[in-house]
Amino acid sequence: MTQKEIEAAGNAADETVAVAQPSSSPKADAARSSGRKPATIGSSIVIHGDVTGEEDLVVDGTIEGTVNFKDNNLVVSANGRVTANINARIIRVDGEVKGELHGSEQVIISPSGKVNGDIRAPRVVLEDGCSFKGSVDMDSEKALSADRAATPRLRPTAARPVRPGGSEPGGLRN
Repeated sequence: MTQKEIEAAGNAADETVAVAQPSSSPKADAARSSGRKPATIGSSIVIHGDVTGEEDLVVDGTIEGTVNFKDNNLVVSANGRVTANINARIIRVDGEVKGELHGSEQVIISPSGKVNGDIRAPRVVLEDGCSFKGSVDMDSEKALSADRAATPRLRPTAARPVRPGGSEPGGLRN
């Protein structure tokens, strides 16, 4: 999936209509998808700890910890390095990520992207040339919770205790 398709999905969710300008930078692409300019972590910035927010984010620097932008987009640019579990609406990796990626809508790994960790999202795009080591879970959370509600609970398969003098198979009799 291309960045233009992501933008189209973002614009469909917004009620406002924005005129798209041609651009090749991830910052401008992320800005168009939400209708405003995303926040940026510059290339010389290193963050150790939790990063959360209510706006789109472009990571040019380094983050170590956790990243939570549940209802917003996150772009790890070609210079970006993230060692964290990431939770965002749409995650695009052009740089390097070590950790779990949970996208509520989509996760995209571009040809320059490198991911070492598990991906969980309803839509996952691994573009030709990307580097990925981990597992992919594309079950939507709604379907997962519906399955849990419909699935009967089973008893654990733990072994029964053996009663002394009982007639259990394999038991000793005097």
